[in-house]
Amino acid sequence: MRRRHVFALGIVLVFTLQLLAQRGGFRDVAPEGSRVEYKTFTSKLLGRDLRYGIYLPPSYAGSASKKYPVLYFLHGLNENEMRWSSRGLTDIKLDKMIAGGRIGEFIVAVPFGAVGFYTNKRNGSEPWEDMIVSEFLPMIESSYRVNASRATRGIGGISMGGYGSLKIAMKHPDLFGSASAHSAVLLANLADARVSDRRLQMFQGLFDQIFGINQDMVYWDANNPLSLAADTKKFNGLKIYFDCGTEDEYGFQTGTKLLDEMLTKAGYPHEGHLYPGNHGWDYALQHTDASLLFHWKAFSGK
Repeated sequence: MRRRHVFALGIVLVFTLQLLAQRGGFRDVAPEGSRVEYKTFTSKLLGRDLRYGIYLPPSYAGSASKKYPVLYFLHGLNENEMRWSSRGLTDIKLDKMIAGGRIGEFIVAVPFGAVGFYTNKRNGSEPWEDMIVSEFLPMIESSYRVNASRATRGIGGISMGGYGSLKIAMKHPDLFGSASAHSAVLLANLADARVSDRRLQMFQGLFDQIFGINQDMVYWDANNPLSLAADTKKFNGLKIYFDCGTEDEYGFQTGTKLLDEMLTKAGYPHEGHLYPGNHGWDYALQHTDASLLFHWKAFSGK
């Protein structure tokens, strides 16, 4: 009886998170000096308007013809399109790196992803992955001066977004030349997650809605970066960077280590790192300069 009650509580928490996400919860304020603009676009696939953030580099306004590489950044669970700047201060860091000559200029686009794990729901009701690939990318690259080639198109993310960036890039290596992730949700199986009973039930409820894990693990496995990494021949030279804290509160360092070992064993070039630290932006802030530099090297062919 207690187990049934906890599971029901988990489902309630999942729906609460989804309701907050749909109503615009978890809002943030952009830091002073931010170069990010916040807008909306209409997703026909999801049947509603979605918010997004767009970082335009310093020279963008003064040039009418120059085109730029683009990095698509995916936020984490219970976050939104503003966390990249408000929590991560990554736009300010990017400006400083450009001003210091460490990297060149590129656009960053941050779509709102609710709690959908950037994955098409198994029941077909909410195609979050298709929205990113079939709607958001074309909208950004037709609305802004983007150098729309695979080599100059990257994708990155944190936590849920790190999972999404690796998964989407691995499934669509024809679209992306580089992929990065901080503290990605990497689990060989769900039992590897290191969370409390209540939070575990919440995640299980959410994962059942998305992946149908109460039926079987087939759809989870088909969308798991650790499963996709078993066949690196399909990656077409995709450049991959990922890192995670050694004290990650969810236990994602275990999956990070496994992915590094899998790619190393396959002889696939990549950057995989475990650094001291926990989970989220407090950890990622120490390493976003590395992922930004990684993408710039990919964009510039270095």
